Amino acid sequence: MEQVSAALKARVWEQQRGIPTYGTGKPDPNPMFLEKRIYQGSSGKVYPYPVIDRIEDESKLQVYRIIIIENE
Repeated sequence: MEQVSAALKARVWEQQRGIPTYGTGKPDPNPMFLEKRIYQGSSGKVYPYPVIDRIEDESKLQVYRIIIIENE
């Protein structure tokens, strides 16, 4: 799907591209909650969301759908 504008000479297209990506680790079943911390108004309470504070050590090729906009 490519569209070309003669007046602006811009191109827009969509494609799939593989990008090395580090995945997220597993949720911590027993996270440490910091009740009295002050950081952008957070309280340290994350329930019902899981706490994931690790990323994988090795990247894997992940395919993403990307939109490219290009002009002169």
